[in-house]
Amino acid sequence: MRRFTSVATIASLLLAGGTASAAESGLVKALKALQKNGARVSAEIVNLTNTRTLLKVSEDKPLNPASSIKLFTAYAALKRLGINFQFKTEFYVGDDQSLCVKGDGDPSFVMEDLYLVVEALKRKGLEKYNGKIVVDASAFDDEFYPEDRSDQDSERAYNAPISGLNFNYNTITAFVYPTKKGQRARVALDFPFSFVEIKNKVTTGGGTDVTWDKKGDGPREIVNLDGKISENAEDWKKPFRVRDPATGFADAFAKMLAQGGILASAKPEFSKKSCSGKPFYVYQSKPLSFVVQLMDKYSNNFIADSLVKKLDQVVNKHPGTAAGGLHFIRDELQKVGINLDAKGRKMVSGSGLTGGNAVAANDFNSLLKVINREKVLLPEIFASLPIAGLDGTLKRKYGNSEVKERLRGKTGTLSGVQSLVGIYPNKEGEWLAISIIVNGGSIPEGEVGKFLSAQE
Repeated sequence: MRRFTSVATIASLLLAGGTASAAESGLVKALKALQKNGARVSAEIVNLTNTRTLLKVSEDKPLNPASSIKLFTAYAALKRLGINFQFKTEFYVGDDQSLCVKGDGDPSFVMEDLYLVVEALKRKGLEKYNGKIVVDASAFDDEFYPEDRSDQDSERAYNAPISGLNFNYNTITAFVYPTKKGQRARVALDFPFSFVEIKNKVTTGGGTDVTWDKKGDGPREIVNLDGKISENAEDWKKPFRVRDPATGFADAFAKMLAQGGILASAKPEFSKKSCSGKPFYVYQSKPLSFVVQLMDKYSNNFIADSLVKKLDQVVNKHPGTAAGGLHFIRDELQKVGINLDAKGRKMVSGSGLTGGNAVAANDFNSLLKVINREKVLLPEIFASLPIAGLDGTLKRKYGNSEVKERLRGKTGTLSGVQSLVGIYPNKEGEWLAISIIVNGGSIPEGEVGKFLSAQE
């Protein structure tokens, strides 16, 4: 049952520009304290059911939201491509028994998918090939790294290149396992790429302190591992980016073909050209709604930047570019009243891995209002959001709060940047839209939990 609000309380709300609870809340005080200490804040909480504003602090101030920008990418991709859209990777067999693979920019294609491809090729009658594998990554342009991406030279997995043909998120993961004390540790890769060389100097014993670096040497990737790993450690692992995604795919394909009994009549050779003719087999990805869930739950930059290029390819009928995809996203948001080219706003990255984006809290809440009216997209996007204390990027947040397993939100984190954009069911069962961006400080999570759990 709803409580009645007195005339005096209503008057105080009008003077405060929000609700009584917002004007007096510890959350508002904490956010304003951040501002006094030099941080920049943009925050707004709105009841999506009755459109009441429950809290606002500089809600129209554009700030860098980091990975929360992925919600704009998710909305535009699902709206334009559809929740059931599937990427199609095509496999061709030439008259000379050579193989050709044409990518579709699928960012979710992993080793399990390649295994299923090989099994399907066997079922369709492919028993051998001549060793030549051609890869066609022309679905996207050749710019592997978006212009505004931070740390372009980093070898870390979050900086994986964006290609029209992808495998395992275009990453390699090195594993280190302890052996006997004083002996060399055991190392392995998640997939036995022939172009990757591990130089292992890790010993077993003491506390785990493994150091690493990776560098390219012509076509080879050299991973240097040093230090030590505890005898009691389960393992140590580190993912790295692959420099040449199409070659990585070809190498993995040759390995999987051999493991599946489809043998090459000569040593495998890889080249890059266009595929032609009729595909021998077409492999389809899981639906886009599933891919978006992977992106949002784990804040996967690789998927986000791939979706941006895919939008350009589909809309403009040419190899996908980051600039073209971002232009489409901004146009799509403009249609629902969100202008990311006005009042200091900018969207230069669909993943948020940049210092160049600038969006206000009320822009995000405007998007959440739009999604809340979308009968098809609402369940798909809301289900993609991490759940507080349970999974994704919120698994280790709000675990001791009353909002645990109730708050759903997309987080954003860069150096000096934190954001939370999501939804929360109040005690009346109404959905609240939460958008909080802090640059130069940290979100006061304790006060966020208290504020939300007190809402009726």
